Amino acid sequence: MQTSQWTDDQFLAAINSGGQNRQAALRAIYDDNELKRKVIQFVRNRQGNTEDGQDMFHEGIIVLDRNIRESKFRGEAPLKGYLYSICRFLWMNQLRKQAHTTQGAETVLANEPDEYTPEITMIAQERKDLLNSLLGQLGERCQRILELWKLSYSMEEIATSLGFSSADMARKAKYRCHVSLVELVQQNPEIQRVLKY
Repeated sequence: MQTSQWTDDQFLAAINSGGQNRQAALRAIYDDNELKRKVIQFVRNRQGNTEDGQDMFHEGIIVLDRNIRESKFRGEAPLKGYLYSICRFLWMNQLRKQAHTTQGAETVLANEPDEYTPEITMIAQERKDLLNSLLGQLGERCQRILELWKLSYSMEEIATSLGFSSADMARKAKYRCHVSLVELVQQNPEIQRVLKY
């Protein structure tokens, strides 16, 4: 079923019910080329490229999925408009982080601890160990995809490195791996506690 054939209520019910219904709903949103193009156009008009736009669309779906399951989306706006707003917010937030203004630098420094105490170092190591453990559960291929993506490899480079037929196939695999990682975190309250510390 395409997104045009789903009502917002059907999306909400499917995502909240989990399992195959949730996957079908997320797949329908992911395959909405009109909405994807709109997000990509927004990003391209604001210092980004097509790949950045596609990444924002994927990230937006992950946030949308989480917000629906945590009852943060109450249906006060159309679901597609809500997703578009999330993607816009994510991109503008990323641009703000990248901006090398004095004010930005001061804000970042103000949020950093004055010194790396043994406790801070231990928490950072615990966080790193947990993430490595989670990545291990995803399998070697997903682990490699997410590692390369984190190192800012382009989707074309990831596709070449891991033998995907195209950058788009690599992007879809990265999206699936990312969703799986988020699900693993959500299934384990202890992991959530450490990662949010």
